Amino acid sequence: MTGLLIFTLAGLAAITWWHLLKGKEKARWAASITCREHELALMDDTVVLDSIQLKQNGRWRSYVLKYRFDFAKDGILRKGGSVLISPGHRPTVVINTSDGQLIQEIH
Repeated sequence: MTGLLIFTLAGLAAITWWHLLKGKEKARWAASITCREHELALMDDTVVLDSIQLKQNGRWRSYVLKYRFDFAKDGILRKGGSVLISPGHRPTVVINTSDGQLIQEIH
């Protein structure tokens, strides 16, 4: 019984790790595309997991992974970029700039 419990927990941990890894790859890709389109520089070409949220989607509950990133515009470091990843939805990139908030869904 204990072996089955440990095996189940290890399996759940591996699945969770795999989802987080795939989410990070998708978030980095979405941030990179958005920064390139708007002539911004994605700092360190990386994103960092900021939060995991549960949301109600009709009758179902799903999770949203929120990744944060830094970017530079005209050589000046800015903070405030985030990418939202949710199963079954396209990544959404939100960037706060001096010109206002930019929200872009990646296709």
